[in-house]
Amino acid sequence: MKTPVVLALLGGAMLWAGCHKDAPVTPTPDPCLGAKANPLSFRFLENYGTPTPDTAFTKQTITFEGPGAPYTAYQWQVGGDPRSFTQRKFSLYFPEAANGTYTVRLIATRPPNRQCFAKDDGVDTLTQTLTLVNRTQQRAAVYGKFLGSNTDAPRDTFTVRVFSGPDYHQPNDPAAAPYDYLRNLGKGCQSPYFELGLTWRGFDFNYGRNDFNCLTEIGTGYLITRDSIRIDYSQFESDHTFKRVNRVFKGRRVR
Repeated sequence: MKTPVVLALLGGAMLWAGCHKDAPVTPTPDPCLGAKANPLSFRFLENYGTPTPDTAFTKQTITFEGPGAPYTAYQWQVGGDPRSFTQRKFSLYFPEAANGTYTVRLIATRPPNRQCFAKDDGVDTLTQTLTLVNRTQQRAAVYGKFLGSNTDAPRDTFTVRVFSGPDYHQPNDPAAAPYDYLRNLGKGCQSPYFELGLTWRGFDFNYGRNDFNCLTEIGTGYLITRDSIRIDYSQFESDHTFKRVNRVFKGRRVR
């Protein structure tokens, strides 16, 4: 017969064993989760480095930019050009007469990923189409009115407008070529014109005078999506200082 002390100890041990549970096992992350058999991508950049997914104006330099690591070698073919380009990033100038559609193919090499894809040879191919249009025949995608704010003052909203209009210097001359304009950047700047370099989805600007409520803005803007814009720019803090402030405007198309 067991003594009361022994019975008490046995009961405590049984109670502890009944309450104890094994710690949950953390599953090992799957190294192939989200992996792609062909992860290759590339993009087109217009003048001033503004990206465009598939369309650009003629009479400008287009940059073709491939991905970096893990890719180590590149072979490009652009339209019917007999040349093969082997840089990760290179540029070609397209004159005004070069409007049309260009098939762009990139073959790139990287270390094979046989852990996830047994037959992977490390050679990926991607083909995309670039359409070039004449500036005089097409209305730029970036034209429009955008409501937004600077990222350092998100509640202080205002509207920025990019548009084409009559020559500011010769508004009544029908033969004068139209100007591309940028209005209300920074907020309150009603400059009649900027030295605006326009691309299909973006622009570069440099305004060199402190008038029309402007503070010498310079910068670059481009469409992030069809209806959203980002403008990186800098301006003087005031008329009395040469210290510049860098700002980013983000807006949504309202017209």
